[in-house]
Amino acid sequence: MQLKLSDKNIVVTSRELVLQAINHQEPQRIPFTLYVAKPLYNKLVNILGAREQWPCPADDTIRILWPVEIVDISPEIFKDRFGGQWQREHGGYTFINPPLKEPDASKIPRIELVPQSDIELILKTRELNPDCFIYYQFSGTFGERLWCLRGLEQTLMDYLAEPGFVHKALDILMEMHIEALDKILSLPIDGVTFGDDFGSQRGLMISRRIFLDFFKPRLAKIYEKVRLAGKIVMHHSCGDNTEIMADFIDMGLQVFHPLQPEAMDICSAKREFGKYLTFRGGIGTQGDIVFGTPRQAREEISRAVKILSKGGGYLMETAKPLPEETPIENVNAVIDEMTRVAHYQF
Repeated sequence: MQLKLSDKNIVVTSRELVLQAINHQEPQRIPFTLYVAKPLYNKLVNILGAREQWPCPADDTIRILWPVEIVDISPEIFKDRFGGQWQREHGGYTFINPPLKEPDASKIPRIELVPQSDIELILKTRELNPDCFIYYQFSGTFGERLWCLRGLEQTLMDYLAEPGFVHKALDILMEMHIEALDKILSLPIDGVTFGDDFGSQRGLMISRRIFLDFFKPRLAKIYEKVRLAGKIVMHHSCGDNTEIMADFIDMGLQVFHPLQPEAMDICSAKREFGKYLTFRGGIGTQGDIVFGTPRQAREEISRAVKILSKGGGYLMETAKPLPEETPIENVNAVIDEMTRVAHYQF
């Protein structure tokens, strides 16, 4: 999407708006992405027509998500590329049959993470959207991938009981990601997001010591590889990540997502870390937007965006996709309010 600035007679693309925000400048318009769960998206298409007909800007950012679902076993169950089995439920996934029964890193499948179909998708997406900020997102990089291989409870025990195995396993996963980055960093993308949830609603799921021992050195290596290629490095981690935000900054992270206000204080996060990080998200989907009135939904959006957009460093979208149960009148309020505050009309 292009934005003509009549007073300066120049054209600012969506990509330029996003990069200005990431560089902690206040762009003419706050970068906008409407994040909607697929069932709700389909419902809105039936009501409003195709996405380009909706009464809001086109998305400034486009995510290409690493494919999780590879082989369908039944309508409810599928396998991922590592052989793990997952169950579809409540609009998400639950892993039900971790394939790595013993702490033997040599049994981890060595695969090419980025399939040729994703390479073709990146090229096609850029062709169709020359002016957008396009990024590739890995689903489960280190911690989450280990959970999927071993199961969450077993992985948490492995950190303490089998640290040698964990280090070997994470090194194998890091090598696969480095090989994948060798493929995609030469493609016309603007950034890469790595996905590992470290937070719960009330703090980290692991201790910071575990994070420093197993994850920080490896994340630092792949972050550096992205930045040396001239791309933006981004990380997705749900929940309360306050305790390791300084570590993300130290590793060279540029964009943090989703900054869930239900788990993190967005005022404190902006004050303490906003000079160094750009936040993507920050608008809650567990409260008024879904369960309140349209007016309350508007107020939540306006309050969050006013805090997070000051001085740049903000890409506007909800922290999580608007869920299917969001009332249509609230969805309309969200679309209208996000469109309005994108122009700093608080």
